[in-house]
Amino acid sequence: MSDEFGRCDRETECQYWATPEKENNIVFEKKHIPAPKPSFHNLELLDKMYTNEKQQNNFSLFLETIFTREEVFEAEQKYFITSSNHFKGGATIFWQIDNLERLHAGKILQYDKVTGKRIKTAEGKGLINWVHSVLKLENFNLKQSLFGLHLIAETNQKTIAIVEAEKTAVIMSIFKPQYIWLATGSKSGFKYDLLKPIKDFNIIGFPDKSEFEDWNTKSIELNKVGFKIKVNDWLEKTDYPKGSDFADVLINETKNSK
Repeated sequence: MSDEFGRCDRETECQYWATPEKENNIVFEKKHIPAPKPSFHNLELLDKMYTNEKQQNNFSLFLETIFTREEVFEAEQKYFITSSNHFKGGATIFWQIDNLERLHAGKILQYDKVTGKRIKTAEGKGLINWVHSVLKLENFNLKQSLFGLHLIAETNQKTIAIVEAEKTAVIMSIFKPQYIWLATGSKSGFKYDLLKPIKDFNIIGFPDKSEFEDWNTKSIELNKVGFKIKVNDWLEKTDYPKGSDFADVLINETKNSK
């Protein structure tokens, strides 16, 4: 740029500021790069999993210590739960199917069949993988949806209960079938992008113990843009440890009553 254009080094005092004439300016256009389209699994993959399934997963075996086999089977069918040989066998696949019957992902988790708790690595991280990773699908662009979202397409129920873990949604659907139970899949999943498909529903959030403030703050902002969300704080007032959820409470009460 020519010396005649630009700011004076002492701009705050002399206020000198000159720019080139408009016809000499170079306009740089910002190139718009579209976001990559989300990938989806073929529904035939899910059908094949049902057809070829030979084993029962540890999560279902745990559920049968609390509920009848009929109740567990109904929940498995409702949420399209299947098993996997991953993590030395007995792992659970939680499929993310949206209200348009698009298969976003299959999350593979491993549980202890006695306690129902996640099995963790030596570093304390829960065992987790994804079907598209196991199948080595190249260029698979994962865009998650709420777990159980497919259920809103087949109901007249206008109240949705939402929790963090897929496991919790399944268990609560047996304990409290009057609600449609969905899961965010993580504590950070309580956000606009994931909740958008259920914006027209009445939503009750049931966060894990210690997550109430975060979810409540987010619900206030979401309600400003048309959501109808209430966040339940009952768990915060109990003596249950941090990280506990409503399923833990009801399971504990059920076992103590036997």
